Amino acid sequence: MSLLTVYSGLLIRMGLYLLIFWPTVGYYVYSDSEKKELSNPRLRGLVLGFLGILGLLIHLGLVQRRT
Repeated sequence: MSLLTVYSGLLIRMGLYLLIFWPTVGYYVYSDSEKKELSNPRLRGLVLGFLGILGLLIHLGLVQRRT
């Protein structure tokens, strides 16, 4: 059994998801947090970027509630 086909390619799908969404969402959260002078923009970008789309929704909800 190949590692690429384990669990119907779950490892490949998760890897591609992280490869595409982590940097994209992370950079957006980082730059937006820095622009709005929120605390710890690097940590926010790292953690919420890891969560991907869910992290983006969390960030937008926090920013909207703050204003």
